[in-house]
Amino acid sequence: MGPFRAFFPNTEKDRKRCAHLAKNNLFEENFNVEKATDDKQIIRQIAACEDTRTGEIVACLFLEDALQMSNSSKKSKIYNLQLFTEEQLSKVAILSHLSLENIDQKATVAQVFLSHCFIEILKAGGQAMIISCDIGYFSIYKRLGMRPIGALTKSKSEGHFIPMMFLPDRDYLALISSPVLDSLRGANFAAYQELCEWYYKLVKENSELQIGSAVYPENKAEFIGHQTITEGLSKEGLATFLKKAMVIDCREDEVLLMENDGGKSFGFIQKGIVKVVIGEKTVVLLSEGDIFGEIAYILNTKRTAQVIATSDETEIVLFSASAINALENEADKVVIWRNLARVLAQRVVLTNRLLS
Repeated sequence: MGPFRAFFPNTEKDRKRCAHLAKNNLFEENFNVEKATDDKQIIRQIAACEDTRTGEIVACLFLEDALQMSNSSKKSKIYNLQLFTEEQLSKVAILSHLSLENIDQKATVAQVFLSHCFIEILKAGGQAMIISCDIGYFSIYKRLGMRPIGALTKSKSEGHFIPMMFLPDRDYLALISSPVLDSLRGANFAAYQELCEWYYKLVKENSELQIGSAVYPENKAEFIGHQTITEGLSKEGLATFLKKAMVIDCREDEVLLMENDGGKSFGFIQKGIVKVVIGEKTVVLLSEGDIFGEIAYILNTKRTAQVIATSDETEIVLFSASAINALENEADKVVIWRNLARVLAQRVVLTNRLLS
């Protein structure tokens, strides 16, 4: 895909290249198989991504058998494997030890690499893959179509992470314009329906698994968060609108919008993750590109929830009514309201999908 090639290394040279990137002898010592303490063989398959222009390995990881990993209490806890039946786990792969070269096209590499891993898993008869997501990659994974199967967690050693699952759910992938969907042409989506329905039931019962529904441009490799609101603005209108924006660097657990406050502003997440909380319960996680506070703003009512930053890496952008009023071109004002309406409509579709 473009200059990047995803593949399964099968030579000593490629194995060493992966080990060098990972800076971990796990790749050296356990190319395909790791021997467990009970002498059972745990199958591990290396996958890698190469920059064909330089010949360098820019990403690598292990694919592991979820059913085998469920025997480990640590792995089971990290990936929430206790949620699944044995039959489901037999059709799920776990992606672990992901290493990515720190390059400008890191987001593109991640999308290419994980998309190809997902497709290969389906080709092999699998139905889903699971990965533990660092908070910094959440928006990339969500852009592909991955969704949480556990709550956002913080640990001393790993920082913030959240287990996420990739399902061949055609309706959802189409709704968010996932770049993976084109590669799934000809797939028998009916074969995955039972597992998809299981996931929707899980989300119904666990509201903290719900995520926002940012609208991503279909033909742009690099996504800028404000496009959710500003896509379609004239050049002059964009400059005027963004000039009125207030950029806020947040602290972990900082309350960004208070319950019962007046809805005089709305915004989007530029970096990181925020949680929307009603009472003491998280009802949705929002990340890069997601809009928040727009309902109270549009209806001019009090807010029904709090919006809270989940880490010190969170950055938000706020707009007030003056940002829209400053637009001189009426067509630009219409664009803003149209984009807000589009986000609301998409949320309605997602909600209906959950409730159906």
